[in-house]
Amino acid sequence: MKKVSFAEFGGPDVLRLTDAEEPHAGPGRIRIAVRAAGVNPVDWRIREGQKLGAHPTELPSGVGLDAAGVVDEVGEGVEGVEIGDHVFGEGSSTYAEFAVLSAWARMPEGLTFEEAAGYPSVVETALR
Repeated sequence: MKKVSFAEFGGPDVLRLTDAEEPHAGPGRIRIAVRAAGVNPVDWRIREGQKLGAHPTELPSGVGLDAAGVVDEVGEGVEGVEIGDHVFGEGSSTYAEFAVLSAWARMPEGLTFEEAAGYPSVVETALR
């Protein structure tokens, strides 16, 4: 699969489209075929190497926390979601063809993948 990653901290010029192994959904997680990824200030802060306690970064690193897509793998212990469901949520390395999500919700009817991918981190921040 393809994903966007970086091997050094810096500006947008450090981003590369790379080949990567497909991630798989572990216990309590789901994997999606990504249809859209959200872009948030935390993404570029991580890429620049800013120290963020909630997001320690080891290089090389993938990019992105938010995404929307179609469930194609369900981890052990996950209930209430099935392969083929349209969901949006938070995970890691979401600027990729496939991403594992640790938190998600079903997409409401009428919401596009692009719109849904913009919600996870900002809604979680607003709730906090």
